Amino acid sequence: MDLGLIGRRAVVTGAGSGIGRAVVETLVAEGATVLAAELDADCCAELDAVPNVHAARLDMSTAEAGSRLATLAEDVLGGADIIVNNVGAAPLRTGFADVDDDAWRRTLDLNLMSVVRTVRATIPLLTRSDGAAVVNVASTSGRYPEPMLVDYAASKAAVLSLTGALATELGPAGIRVNAVSPGPTRTPLWDRPGGFADALAARHGLPREEAVAHHVRDVRKVALGRPATAQQVADAIVYLVSARASHVTGTVLAVHGGMATHLM
Repeated sequence: MDLGLIGRRAVVTGAGSGIGRAVVETLVAEGATVLAAELDADCCAELDAVPNVHAARLDMSTAEAGSRLATLAEDVLGGADIIVNNVGAAPLRTGFADVDDDAWRRTLDLNLMSVVRTVRATIPLLTRSDGAAVVNVASTSGRYPEPMLVDYAASKAAVLSLTGALATELGPAGIRVNAVSPGPTRTPLWDRPGGFADALAARHGLPREEAVAHHVRDVRKVALGRPATAQQVADAIVYLVSARASHVTGTVLAVHGGMATHLM
């Protein structure tokens, strides 16, 4: 199926690993050129080695990152047709009282304000595009929060609300805005030492893989019984920015494997 992405210019944040990296590679495979924003220097070097990818080392939690990214898109790509706001972090908490003001600010700056600043800065570029599309990566945690992810969940709920507001305002300018809402997704966030998988093992008192299976099947009640892969989420994102989704805006596409709390 031709997704109509040949020659399209895309900006992807949080592009170094996991969902972001899969989005970059899929867009390039479909013929797009990508400006990939990533903080990690090693990941930037890897991205720069990929044909039709231009890596930009940026801390997207900073106030100037959105405008810097827009400037780079203009200088390097000659504009932008696609924005994928993927960057984010999910710090593990013991509960609400564990999160002080500084921690809230860090989470909101990265997970929410990066979206606000990037979209605001790139609107002039997107309005020049024939068929511009924005996808914000939210989470099922935005509608089904857990105490161990309290600030993350709140930030993703805000991203969902922002997506609807942007779709309404920017639609008349020909800019589509959608969100993808992944459920449990096996990325490096889970598998790194001290990551989500280790936290689940401690929480449930089970060996690591048994804890992951229990969380997905019995706690999150995923009908398919397994977490998503980064590629499965990336496929949904790439569909939404493609010409095949040209009449889809203001939509949240859930990629959660049939979580009982989210069905229908």
